Amino acid sequence: MFITDIETMLEIFELGKKNGKNPGESCQEEFEIILKQKPDKFTYIGNTTSDVDMITGNLREKGLKILNLKEIERRKQNDNKNN
Repeated sequence: MFITDIETMLEIFELGKKNGKNPGESCQEEFEIILKQKPDKFTYIGNTTSDVDMITGNLREKGLKILNLKEIERRKQNDNKNN
């Protein structure tokens, strides 16, 4: 797990877009490219076997406001199914 700033995340997503990735697809390859290019932009915080939903829930239980893009996508999909 790493912490980075929003500008770096946007750079990763833009690189993914340039590489033909669609919204919701993994940008792991692009993450690793930017990590190698700009290691000072990332803070390593550890390893986990938890998935993003579990991590998000645990952090929210501690009172943090967390944006989980997977939840937003699931809401959109559910809204589309219900309409």
